[in-house]
Amino acid sequence: MKRLTVLVPLIVVVAGALAVACVVFAPAWIISHDLGVGGRSALSAVDRLKAVNDVRSTLMQGLAAVVALGGIALGAVMTLRQIRVHREGQFIDRFTKAIEQLSGDHVGTRMGGVYALEQIAEVAPHYRGHIAALLASFVRQQAPWPPSRPMQEVDAERQRYHGGLRDDIGGAMAALGRRAMIPSGVGIELEKVDLRGADLSGQDLSGFCFADSNLDDAILAGCDLSNTTFTGASLRNADLTGAVLVGADFADSGLEGIAGIGVTPAELDLAAGHATTRAEGQAEAHP
Repeated sequence: MKRLTVLVPLIVVVAGALAVACVVFAPAWIISHDLGVGGRSALSAVDRLKAVNDVRSTLMQGLAAVVALGGIALGAVMTLRQIRVHREGQFIDRFTKAIEQLSGDHVGTRMGGVYALEQIAEVAPHYRGHIAALLASFVRQQAPWPPSRPMQEVDAERQRYHGGLRDDIGGAMAALGRRAMIPSGVGIELEKVDLRGADLSGQDLSGFCFADSNLDDAILAGCDLSNTTFTGASLRNADLTGAVLVGADFADSGLEGIAGIGVTPAELDLAAGHATTRAEGQAEAHP
């Protein structure tokens, strides 16, 4: 808007200057340039006036065409700006409604909010970082560890859903695992979350932080866990078959009964707290 405020007066001034030049200065100069001083002197006053008027008329027609094109271009810019403003308003409206859905009382409503946010992230790149942070916060609030409700109640609820997670929480984890909304090089903070028995197989969780979380019995087979932080997390009986563990941090983690091809506490270098091996392709080395 500031640019247009400056641009419009500037265009008016330039157009006015060109009009004055076309009417006052340019016609006589063009005639003198084309005919020379002698040729111009040979013209009678009537012919010279007619020549000036003809040149002036031609210049004004050309200037009018330029101004018309400029007006069309300016109108197109204004229209495009209005479209962008309208579209941004639609994104804000959809974003607000999706947030309201996340705080709904029903699982289906919250799940719809998760999918709505993922759709917004696909068409509005400037919202992606905010949406990723919002979904991470949603998971932390909806599945805290230790649970904010009685353990028996939480366990009974988990048994009603496939994959070890309530549908809305599972949908949020799946959306984050697809990484379409996560900017390159940005991690996701999921500290102290309850992901016991969660089926997260095949997801890209690289750079995520699961510090002090509970992933007992979780299925992480085929996951990309490179540079993922599991400091203080519990992964008892978790399945890491085929998972990429390069740079993962398992310091002070519980790994009893962990399953996976070639994955052992020794290989994870627990003393240093960093995993330096890859879980896949190690079966021959550890028959």
